[in-house]
Formats: sequence, C-alpha cells, structure tokens
Amino acid sequence: MDEKGFTLLELIATITILSLIMLIAVPSVNNVNLAIRKKNRENSIKNIEIAASKYAFDTNETLIFVDKLITEGYIEGDNDGNILDAVNNERLNCYVVEMTKENDYYTAKFLDDKNYDNDGVCDLDKLKELNEEVSIEVLNNGLKVNDSEWVKGDISLRVYSNSVNIDCNNHKCLWTSSSGAYQEGVSEIDLNNINGLLETRYNFQMTIVNEEDNIKRYNASVELKIDNEKPTIYEKEIKVTDKFINTDTKTVEIVASDGKGSGISGYYLGINTNSCYNEDLEYQSSNIFVVDTAGDYLICVKDSVGNISSLNNFQLNNFN
Repeated sequence: MDEKGFTLLELIATITILSLIMLIAVPSVNNVNLAIRKKNRENSIKNIEIAASKYAFDTNETLIFVDKLITEGYIEGDNDGNILDAVNNERLNCYVVEMTKENDYYTAKFLDDKNYDNDGVCDLDKLKELNEEVSIEVLNNGLKVNDSEWVKGDISLRVYSNSVNIDCNNHKCLWTSSSGAYQEGVSEIDLNNINGLLETRYNFQMTIVNEEDNIKRYNASVELKIDNEKPTIYEKEIKVTDKFINTDTKTVEIVASDGKGSGISGYYLGINTNSCYNEDLEYQSSNIFVVDTAGDYLICVKDSVGNISSLNNFQLNNFN
C-alpha cells in the first residue's frame, strides 16, 4: 500500500498556519493573565482599605503604612510578612493609606504614589512630611507645653501652620480622639471637663475642596496625657516602727499610689500645720520619715503634675 506524506508545500503551509495561530493566541493568553493579575491587585488594595477603615475606627489614626495593618493584625501578609503587588511583585508594605471620617464612618484610600520603602524599612520621617504643614499645640493654663508631658487643669489644643491658612469656617475641620470624642468646625478645642486620667491621641483633619473638585486634606495628631486625679494614701497600710512601745524616735513609711497617672513626686509628714498647699512645706522624694515628737501629724502626697492628697490627724504617740 502506498503511503503518501506531506509535500514540502503542504508542510510550509501548515507551519505558517500554526505560526499565525501562535501570534494570535499568545498575546491573548498574556492579556488574560495580566487582567487576572490586575484584578488580584485591585482585590488586595480593597482588602487593605477595608482593614485600614477598621483600624481607623478603633484608633482614630488616619494616616498609616500598610505595614502597620500587618503588624497590628488587621490584615495578613505572606510568610515573610509582606503584601505583594500581583502585577509586578512589588512590596506594598510601605505604601500609605489615608482615612477620612464621614458620618461616624471612616473611608480609606490607598495612596498609589506614596511608597516610602527604604531597603525594606518604611520611612516614618517621610510619612510625617505629609503632616508637617499643619501641627497641634498643647496649651496648659494658656502656656504651650511639650505634648509628651503629663498635664493637668485647663487644657486646650490649637492647630497652627506657617504655610496653610487654617480656615474652619469655609473648610471642613474635624477633631477625633482614640477615646471616642470628636468635634467639628473649629481649629481649637478645650478639654476642661476631663476628670481622672486620660491618655489618648487627638487627630485634626482639615479638608479643602477646590473649584475643580480636587480634594486636599491636612492632617495632624498629638498624644495627650492628662492627670486630674489625686494620689491615693493608704492609711491602714502606713508603717510605724515600735508603734505601741515607748521610744525616742519612730520611723514612718507612707504608703500611697498614683495608679497609672503621672507618678508620685513628693511626700510630706509634719506637725503643727493643717494645709498641704502651704508653699513653705518641704516635700521629699522618699516616703520614709523619722520623727521624735508625739502629736497629730499631717501627711501629704503629690504627683508630678501637682495633684495633692492629704491625711489629717495621723496620730503618733508613745515617745519617751
């Protein structure tokens, strides 16, 4: 039986047809793969923004790196703790997410042009540059204080800038805090009704919408530590050596606590005085005193911001 093979012309035609099919099919496959990768990237960014909105709701922090969402457990990275761009395999950890608050809800936006990755470490200084145009001053009884210090009394926060006109009458201004407080429409807020202790972050945001509907947001934040709570003196736990025995001197150990406040800074134990606010009283850092006179003593304890507790008529007897 005769077996007839392909002629040279038929073989060339077949190769040409297959080549044309490849020219058409390969770009189509590549385009499909690229579309899938782009869709995966969109999904990753959407998940980042959802996690960032939840983070802002919990903390009121409105400008963060993606990396913080990973380290705080709001979103999962891969085995190396990274989130990668599905299109180009770029690390997304050091991209910035900005959150804005509308009607008690936060909307997050992934800032695609803000990658502050410095050899695998997110550059916090560059992130802070986004907020440098606007700052917050902490005023304690009208005087500016360091925001890292504990404060008491009349506290207010004021926004200032050397380059931006802070105009809360014509632009949207919003104060929020990690304790849940918020206030709109002002550049300065008073915090004079705070009792006890408060450690919180206050955030300020001013939103400007220009004629072209472009939105510009200015953000600033400050950590605040307020201590309007007096120390606690534990009268029943105060230790007196030889309390019931006649001795020449007795050692008194004052037991007190300032809890989670600014910390105790001084103790006083004295006789023939009835006020802990007397400027002549000499407070000491030690809580141990040696006394040699019977009588009713005044105990005073003050914390680092000047809150004072007192215990009157503390009796010391049995002296020789």
